[in-house]
Amino acid sequence: MASSPSSSSPAPLALILRNGSVLALLMAAAAFLRLPEGLFLALGALTVLESDLGQGVLAGRERLLGTLCGLVAVVIAAGALGGAPLPLAIFGGLTLVRLFSFAAGLRSGYIVGGQVVAGSLLHHGLERWPYALFRTVTTLLGVGIGILVSRHIYSQRSLLLWQADCRQWLLDLADALERVALTQHSEEPYLRMRERRDGLRRRLPQLAAEQGVLHLSGEDPLNLAQDLLLQAGTVLSCARDLHPILAAAGPGSAAATFPWAPLISCGAAHLRASACGSDGRRSRRDLQALRQRLQRQLEDQPPSGEGELLLCSRLLMLSDALLSLRRLPAGARPALAGPVRAP
Repeated sequence: MASSPSSSSPAPLALILRNGSVLALLMAAAAFLRLPEGLFLALGALTVLESDLGQGVLAGRERLLGTLCGLVAVVIAAGALGGAPLPLAIFGGLTLVRLFSFAAGLRSGYIVGGQVVAGSLLHHGLERWPYALFRTVTTLLGVGIGILVSRHIYSQRSLLLWQADCRQWLLDLADALERVALTQHSEEPYLRMRERRDGLRRRLPQLAAEQGVLHLSGEDPLNLAQDLLLQAGTVLSCARDLHPILAAAGPGSAAATFPWAPLISCGAAHLRASACGSDGRRSRRDLQALRQRLQRQLEDQPPSGEGELLLCSRLLMLSDALLSLRRLPAGARPALAGPVRAP
């Protein structure tokens, strides 16, 4: 599985020592106990021993479900195609693995399932059943051991890595919001910001997997992350739409009568407060006051043209999204994350 941007740096010495020690101990235990198919005990654990817990849990889930899909496919193929030529039986088993894996939503687990099918059916007669059974049992045991080790012995938390990257993205979003009326219009900066937002969104399954293992108490971090990306994404869309409007507006235009400048400045300050875990009470009060001022101005003087209407709608949407923005927890900065600028 692909590593997240924060965990793509070279593995630290502690991670190398942990993984090597665990694998050596598992192989020694399998050899000492003469455990049938003991190699898959170590391979199951190796799948989970990623640099961060959430990514390892997802990888372990793929291997575990893929192995079970392969076992079910072996049972069906051996029963229905037991008298068929071996290539036909393997083809039927691999087809079943694909169907089961797609139904389970697996991305790579079907590869493990296919190996279970091929390895089992290539064993003749009754030998295939001990192979399939012990391979499944040792894989499940290895995945469980890998999760246990990752929970308690040196493992970065996906939540902390995600929060560090999201914090930097919010700070960059605040800078982009301040520049909406200062530079010529270009879609490129907003496209890059949107790509980074989508990258943060793609890592949410890691947070869900980690949360299921850790059973975190208090506020649900996954719901916080989803809501934060939703509101911050609205801020990004408003900044992108406001950029050409404000860049084209002159000093004497009707747009100058609306309080867009203080709203943008206050919104950027509120973004930085949310990114750094501050309560943002002052910036929230200022935003509420500016929104009420804009609302009263619109009631007294409705927009006269399409441009003014678009400007006002985006300003209202921007203020609502900023007021709904929830703050990141303070102090959650892992050692592997990059530096974060102060507000």
